Amino acid sequence: MTDDTTPSPFDGMPEEFRRMLEQLTGPGGPLEALASGGMPDLGALGGLGGLAGGLGGLGGGAPDGPVDWRIARRAAMQALGSDDRSPTEAEVRAAEEALHIAELWLDGSSLPAPPDAGRIQVAARGDWVDAALVAMRPLVEPVAAASTETMADLARQQLDEVDLDAMGLGPLAGMLGGLDPGQLLRPVGATLAGLQAGQVLGELAGNLLHGTELGIPTGPRSTALFVAPNIAATFGDWDLDETEVLIVLALHEAANRRLFHAVTWLEGHVHDLVATFAAGTEVDADQLRRMTEELLHGVDPSDPEQLQQAMQSAAGLHLTPTPEQERVLARIQGVTALVGAWTRREVERAAADRLPGRARIEEVLRRRRATRADGDQLLATLLGLDITHDDPSLGDDFVAAVTAELGDRALHEAIGHPENLPDLDELRDPEAWLARVHGGSDVPDDPAALLDGLGEAPVEDSADDRIAAAREERDDQGDDAGDDAEG
Repeated sequence: MTDDTTPSPFDGMPEEFRRMLEQLTGPGGPLEALASGGMPDLGALGGLGGLAGGLGGLGGGAPDGPVDWRIARRAAMQALGSDDRSPTEAEVRAAEEALHIAELWLDGSSLPAPPDAGRIQVAARGDWVDAALVAMRPLVEPVAAASTETMADLARQQLDEVDLDAMGLGPLAGMLGGLDPGQLLRPVGATLAGLQAGQVLGELAGNLLHGTELGIPTGPRSTALFVAPNIAATFGDWDLDETEVLIVLALHEAANRRLFHAVTWLEGHVHDLVATFAAGTEVDADQLRRMTEELLHGVDPSDPEQLQQAMQSAAGLHLTPTPEQERVLARIQGVTALVGAWTRREVERAAADRLPGRARIEEVLRRRRATRADGDQLLATLLGLDITHDDPSLGDDFVAAVTAELGDRALHEAIGHPENLPDLDELRDPEAWLARVHGGSDVPDDPAALLDGLGEAPVEDSADDRIAAAREERDDQGDDAGDDAEG
């Protein structure tokens, strides 16, 4: 190890690699152990080895993918703080009844009901986090893998630029010749991604009202999910009928689920677009290196303040889309805008004149869409893409224009095939989309007929049966939990 007065042969390298190589070559280091026939202790290294070991304690072991989801969960729960609560029995009953009514009203629409219609989870914020940790993996992991590969490329470049033979360190060159920096950096990258994902999910959990609000899957499609504390906080200061509020939210949730159920390829298409976007990710290597060096100073897993600082540092990594990614982004935003607008149209039709306060409730929701929340901005940071367009009315204007021209058949044509989906330019200019797509395919005038070829969509005998089954399942789960507690 060098002292303060002796220049290091590794000066100019990234801090983490400088410290690691100095420990490799220093007295009593792994290289000396190899020369004497002993077994080197790589776990005792500082730098990247220390980071992987130290922060790995947050998750309880080595991660098995590009994101350490155990660290993500802990970081998300810490971001939530103590301001969370379980739903009350009254909130659960009211939400169940609201979904019951919503499903009944939507049974008269062209969208078929999923076989599990009527299932609902009225959740605390932490419950939403647990659901999102699973649902968002296909979206987050490709971007995280791209970031880690950037770190590995940076490490390979730095090692290639150092002439160890010229430094009299030939044995070290042989030792490092078979070393893949990616093996050292994957745990670091997974930790960094876990901290960042946890920060984002914690912010979102304190903001979202229901499971499909973002326009991307944040929970299982099989269950409608309401975040009870957020609903109470959002509508508590408004003079609105609580039952009507819940019915409107239930209509949005149920209509979105029905659309994805009817169009069986839609969710996979969104995942494929995000994966394509992630494949083109270019991470600012200098920014990533600085962030990694900051984390290498050490994070005590038992110190909440240090963990919070690490989360904030991880959330500060910004990904700037390339021109090719911008084109993919336009397609993603087009899909989410169209789905959101179609869902709102189905809600308007189903509610009709049944809810006197619906217009005021929708105005509250419109203002939410028009205001960029911290969680939405963090989601853009995490994925490198801004899924929600800045103009929240873009999809609604497109739907109004094309249906005025062709009626419902225009919407079903737009969702009939991935190539028919409008991008952002076509959302802004519906006439361009009509010119590109309309007239070349045989689209039935009956909207329900177009859905016939999109997969099975069985419906239970009645909404009453569905809601009764959901209640029975919840009661059984409660009994099982009680038995486990007694055991």
